[in-house]
Amino acid sequence: MAETFTTRRDFLKSTGAVAAAGIAAGGLNAAVQAQSKKGGTLRFATRVDGRGLDPHRNIIYYVSNPLAPTSMGLLDINLQMEITPGIAESYEISKDMKSYTYKLRKGVEYHNGRDVDAESVKWNYERIMNPKTSHAFTRASLQAVESIKVHDKHSLTINLKAPNAIFASNTVWYPVNLIAPDSVDQVDTHPIGCGPFKFKSWKRYAKTEIVRFENYFETDAQGNPLPYLDAIDGYPKKEDKVRLTALRTDEVDMIENMSYADAPEFIKKYTGSGGEYNTWGIPQVGTGYLAVQMKKGPMAMSKGKDGKLMRQALAHAIDREAIHHAVFNGLSEELTGFYASTSPWHMEGIKNVKEYDPEKSRHILRKLKAEGTRLEVVARDTYQYMRNTAELVHSMLLDAGFKATNEVFDNPVLRKKYDKGDYGVDSTANSYRFEPDGWYARNVLSTGSSTMKRTGYKNERADKLIMEARQHTDINKRKELYTEVESILNDDCGLIYTHCIPLTSAAHKRVKGYQPAIAGPPSTRGAGVRTAYIEG
Repeated sequence: MAETFTTRRDFLKSTGAVAAAGIAAGGLNAAVQAQSKKGGTLRFATRVDGRGLDPHRNIIYYVSNPLAPTSMGLLDINLQMEITPGIAESYEISKDMKSYTYKLRKGVEYHNGRDVDAESVKWNYERIMNPKTSHAFTRASLQAVESIKVHDKHSLTINLKAPNAIFASNTVWYPVNLIAPDSVDQVDTHPIGCGPFKFKSWKRYAKTEIVRFENYFETDAQGNPLPYLDAIDGYPKKEDKVRLTALRTDEVDMIENMSYADAPEFIKKYTGSGGEYNTWGIPQVGTGYLAVQMKKGPMAMSKGKDGKLMRQALAHAIDREAIHHAVFNGLSEELTGFYASTSPWHMEGIKNVKEYDPEKSRHILRKLKAEGTRLEVVARDTYQYMRNTAELVHSMLLDAGFKATNEVFDNPVLRKKYDKGDYGVDSTANSYRFEPDGWYARNVLSTGSSTMKRTGYKNERADKLIMEARQHTDINKRKELYTEVESILNDDCGLIYTHCIPLTSAAHKRVKGYQPAIAGPPSTRGAGVRTAYIEG
């Protein structure tokens, strides 16, 4: 692939000359006049806040974290969640699929004015590959890397341990983003990235302030420099009602999501030609599922056939239709694999789905003499749909003959429980993956970072298929392999897919030029907050 952009620096030089000529002739260039009218501060309420500022040690979730627009990497994504050029204007794959050579665009800067060059990219990648200075989720993106060779200021080659046809997806800015090497001493208090916006301030759980990066390289279709907005003020508001009230009382201009109960009525009453707001339906921001703890206990992989039967008893107890209506107000889609029908990666023909049949659950428990088996259902406190799903699952398990409990924890406590295998079932979700390997290699592959930390799942055939899929670029061949993986997973009940996670975003109509990606990210190439502005 290869693509060329006009840099912001070049554009400003050219428009500066035009403006000077226009003044001499008695007026400004019309395009510059139009551009000067676009700006403003967007007040944006999101579901979550970050746990820290260092974007290598912390996950800067690209849908909900107000800091996400400060990020950029070698590659970017567009509205359709397709991979596009970012800092790298092109890349080439060697014939043996073990080397990726990136050509960096010239004139790109970090927020402190330092050039984004090949040496700085290498420094970032080596920092991310170091367990002492990175989060396991981010580090997993680069686990295939053997070495990095810098050729000159604007080109480098990433050498891999094994052939990999889809490695480029791991160099998208989420989660592999770049920070200025000479800013590492301040990364926990004032991170210096290279995205369309730059950091100003952060007060956890209260407010994040980011401002337009005046030297960002991207331009719109007319050559005007992006982003348009002067600033974004992010307000993390965990509760759906609080977030919607903030929008309705003009405390914020835009919200990432509203509750599933409120969305239909809000759209009916407040949108359309006579309404004050616009809304955007996002079909799959992520995938909801039940993670089964298989490191120890009655459902452990080490229990062999009995452990598998216990997991199947669990799966037969889950009523997806009830969750669909009670949690998602009928706005979701029931899933038997990771991808919903709206995704290009949706797979037909997935087998071994365990139908809702609590009597079958009870029969299995009687057969194993395991009636009343204790099972702790847990959920993270951040997202309401996780908590609500956990409550329903708890009731379903009681009905099926388990002695279930239900508790909600904040993330640090929950992660400690993962490490100890101190839970039974986790009502959880994973963000949409534009590259399927980002899901399967982390959460299904036995050596995956999340698999080892959370579930302990292992199936040799599934492992082989996931690794084989990395050798193919043909989407149909890869879908065939992943379909078999999903069928194996459903039979093992290593995890239980429930629903895709939809969102309904909303904004005052004074917010112009905004469109979120199909999976929710508000910052994408040539769209989202990069092209949004406040009218008036």
